[in-house]
Parts: sequence; C-alpha cells; structure tokens
Amino acid sequence: MFSIIMPVYNNEKYFPLAVKSILEQDYENFELIIIEDGSTDNTPELADKIAAFDKRIRVIHQKNQWIYASFNNGIKAAKGDYIYIVNSDDKLMPGALLLMAKKAEAFQPDIIWTKVVANVCDSEQRIIEYDKFRLDGKVTQEKYYGNAKEVQKAWPYFISSSLAYNQANLYRREVMQGQLFRNDVYGADVLYNISIANKINSALVLQEPIYMHYIYEISNMNASIGKYYPYVHSMYNEIYEQYKILFQKWNLPREDYEILCKRRISGLTTEIRGLQAENCPLSLEEKLKFAFDSCMDETVRECIQKIDGEEEAESRILSGVRELLIRENMDPYSSMYFVYELLESLLRYEKDREDYRKIEDAVYHPLNPYNIGNNFYKKIIQGK
Repeated sequence: MFSIIMPVYNNEKYFPLAVKSILEQDYENFELIIIEDGSTDNTPELADKIAAFDKRIRVIHQKNQWIYASFNNGIKAAKGDYIYIVNSDDKLMPGALLLMAKKAEAFQPDIIWTKVVANVCDSEQRIIEYDKFRLDGKVTQEKYYGNAKEVQKAWPYFISSSLAYNQANLYRREVMQGQLFRNDVYGADVLYNISIANKINSALVLQEPIYMHYIYEISNMNASIGKYYPYVHSMYNEIYEQYKILFQKWNLPREDYEILCKRRISGLTTEIRGLQAENCPLSLEEKLKFAFDSCMDETVRECIQKIDGEEEAESRILSGVRELLIRENMDPYSSMYFVYELLESLLRYEKDREDYRKIEDAVYHPLNPYNIGNNFYKKIIQGK
C-alpha cells in the first residue's frame, strides 16, 4: 500500500485538483493523508468534506507549522509500505501510481526516483510552457541499482538529472521514518535526501514523468519562487558541504565532485536574482556589496578553483547585477557606483580610452576585492 501525503495551507482553489489527480488514478491501494496546516480560508472545511466521500482519505488538522513540519507529521501517520508526497498545487500524472506500484513490486527498492515536469501556467493551471527546465529529457532510460555501492556511484547522476533535488520520489516507509525534514529552509528536501543517502541500499530510476509541478506566471502566486530569503547563500553552501562529506565517505572519484561545484556556482544566479524580489529589504548599495564581496566566500571560491569556474562565476554575478541596475536607479554618489560604470563600459560596443579606464578602475576598486570583471577586461585588452 502507498501513503500519499499532501500538505495544504490556504489553498482552497488548487488542492481539490491535486486530490482529484490522485483519486482518478487507476491504482486504488493507497491512503491519502491531507495535512491541513492551520489554514485561514475554506481549506479546512473543504478537506473534511472531501474526506467524507472516500474512506481512503484522512485529514490531520494542525496549527500552522510550515510545509516541512507537515511532511514530518504525515510520515509519522503513514501506514503504507511506500510514501509519496504531493504538494497541494501540483498533480500526479495519469497512471503514475499503477506504474510505481508495479515497479515497487518487481524491484522492491528503497527508493524510486521519479521525474518532475515543471510547467509555467496561468491562474487556471492552463500550461503556457511545458517542462520549463527541460528535466524530462535528463532521464532517458529506466535503470535499477541493486546495492548500496551502485547507488553511491550513481549519486552524481541523481544530482545532475535533478532527481535528488526534491522530495517527489517514492520512498520506502522504513527509510523515511526516524529521519525528519528540517523546517527552517526551503531547500530542506535536498538536505533530506542527503540525510537518508546512507540508508538507501537499492534504487530505481523511472523514465516516465510522474509529477507535474506548476509555476504560475503571476509570481506572487508561487509559494517560494521569486522571493528573497536571507539564508539562501548559507543554504547553498551547506548543501555543497554536506554532499562533499558524503562523497568523501563513499570514496567517490575527484571528478564526481565537479557536479557539486557546478551546482554551487550556478546558485549564484538564484541568489542575486532573489535580491530583485519585492520582499527584499536591502538597499541597492547593500545588494551590490553582497554580489561583489559577501557571496564570494571561502566555499564559493573553493568551487571556483576546483573547476576553473572564475569566468562563469563572474558572468553570473555581472548578469544578475545588470538585471538589478535595470530595475533600480544607481546613485552616482554611491560608494558602489563603480559597478554601474563597469557594466556600462563593458557593454559599450565601441569603447574609448575613458571606458578602458573605468573598467580597470572598477576591476581593481577597493570594494571589489575579488576583481570581478577581470576575466572580461583581459579578453578586451587582448582583442585590442
């Protein structure tokens, strides 16, 4: 039997559709545990009304505790052999449960990694862009890993294919119980998979997409996307450091660490774009100081050095900063005005002597301790 856990908070519009995607499955041996997280709209009444029509549905009402606490409470209440978590504004693909049930019976793995297809949609969940992040194509074949050593060797693939970067997977109940999701960062699902990695002795990767995730074109409708989180930098660092410890314990070859470094450097884009969010309390000057100094800490520098990623890191920082400066006006008397001059001169097609001076001054400015822009400056000078 499967236990389907669905956390829900103030989502009276979409969560009945998520429930519908489960009840319409052609596999019936499941329980659906709805964790109602202290909603203030009509969600609690709606959840109870839905449960009254199907004995497989249970509703647990709780005071508001946030989503990962809801995961934990659902896991504690689960009775199934396997657990699957479905967010209340997402859906399961038709036939998903039957397919997973057949594979679970055939292979009896500790985990079935399942693909998430992220779709941009309108307020009625009509799809505008299918598979926005092109995750469907990252897994092209089914594969079974029959022992812990095989699972460990394949883990870099689980990362690169984004399978290990969410909780939308079928977990054996014994693997999940006794291990809690953290409830303080939005990347707790990634950290959870790291925390249970040593308990997984067999795994199956499914080729077919199972989970439909919706990203709303109106940004304020999304639960976490497009918002500023002051902890995001330390969270990305922690994910990298925890994976590094795990890979060292497993004695994985050094080249497997590259995926960790690439992921950490790519996170710079997310961090700097987060500074554009309406809820970000920082001034433009503070945002630029973060981009040109604080974000290039020891962990990020380590990743840059391991994969010779200086140019990529600079590109991500400068691109993100350019987006900031398009949205906000730069005070010419600001101590960070050199950033504006750096980008303006770098992007000018026909540069004069003054542009070269501004670029050089910005690259070696005291408030640019890591000389961001230097790679591009060198290329410009070489091409003169």
